[in-house]
Amino acid sequence: MWSRLQDLRRANAADIGAIMEIERQPGYERLVGRWTRAEHERNLAQPGFFYLVHDDAEGLPDAFFALSGLGNHNGDTVMNRMILRNPGQGLGARLLPQVMRLVFEGFGARKFLLRVAPYNERAIRLYRHCGFRDEKILPKAGRRPDGEQIDLLLMSVDWDRWSEQENAANS
Repeated sequence: MWSRLQDLRRANAADIGAIMEIERQPGYERLVGRWTRAEHERNLAQPGFFYLVHDDAEGLPDAFFALSGLGNHNGDTVMNRMILRNPGQGLGARLLPQVMRLVFEGFGARKFLLRVAPYNERAIRLYRHCGFRDEKILPKAGRRPDGEQIDLLLMSVDWDRWSEQENAANS
């Protein structure tokens, strides 16, 4: 299963400090929010909840993905976080397809879902490019660190759509 990941590894508790540093960059509180150390520790300990990290040339995490629902009975997996230290340089476009391959081929998901702030245009462009489709707006489904509730856009890609894209890309 892990052979599907060329550039990512499963995170561990030692990575939490770097992960928190990435998600606390200026402006990210508006786009992705923040989790506390306790929340990260709890998530890492939960079955079906995976953190994946990409390490930079110095071996420090510069991107991470938080996934939940892996291997559950209904076949839905959720990407709770995708955060890059230096967005806009192509790393997300390189890593997200690897994550999708792991979710669908490695864990047998039938549907891959995510929620994103509707004004996070860069992320939405990437998700659509990778095959995600808009499902609906979830009113006041997110909360910023300052407590403000925000609407979120629910996006998804199912196995059939992903499989068609994979076959087209490999032919």
